[in-house]
Amino acid sequence: MASWLTHLRVAEKIKQKIPEIDFSYFIIGSIAPDSEEPEDDSISKMDDSVFFDSYLKPEKIMTRSDSTRSFLWGYYFHLITDKLWLEDYFRPLSLQYKSESDNEGTDFVDFMGEEMTSIDFEYLKENGRELVDNLKEFNGNINYLYEFDSDYIFECKDRIVGFYNGEPPIFNREYKYLTPQKLDEFIVKASEKCVSILII
Repeated sequence: MASWLTHLRVAEKIKQKIPEIDFSYFIIGSIAPDSEEPEDDSISKMDDSVFFDSYLKPEKIMTRSDSTRSFLWGYYFHLITDKLWLEDYFRPLSLQYKSESDNEGTDFVDFMGEEMTSIDFEYLKENGRELVDNLKEFNGNINYLYEFDSDYIFECKDRIVGFYNGEPPIFNREYKYLTPQKLDEFIVKASEKCVSILII
């Protein structure tokens, strides 16, 4: 799936197009699906279409507060971004990886994870830590969103902030399958798709 920073960067791009979004709630929503809530069959197992029907149809979303709307759209766009990443980037790159004999026996998920992590830390070095700091500073009330366990979401937030505030990993190789340019293109593509379906 897309990295945490990728989701934050997609959220930032959407905010640039839709400035009325409550960004603090939007970015906490955008990482909430990774909070690993120990639930049976509900939120964490929903696909994007079920989530939309449950929370984001116009007759439902218009009754919500601005902050709740922003949280829910952030959550939904995380699902959309991961789906787009899987279909348009991860699977094709995985097939390319497996077709090359020198990669036989190695794990593509780990390889891709290393490249994404390297790109994330390179991005933070070149562009500053504002996105991570924005996430770190969130202390809003999401307890009223009874469907979402706020404790797990805050734990996820702290885990993400701690990861990106840690020492950058050193993998000692050039990018082969995912490059900063490819990831930039994906972020633009994902954000444009999300903006096209946003209902404020």
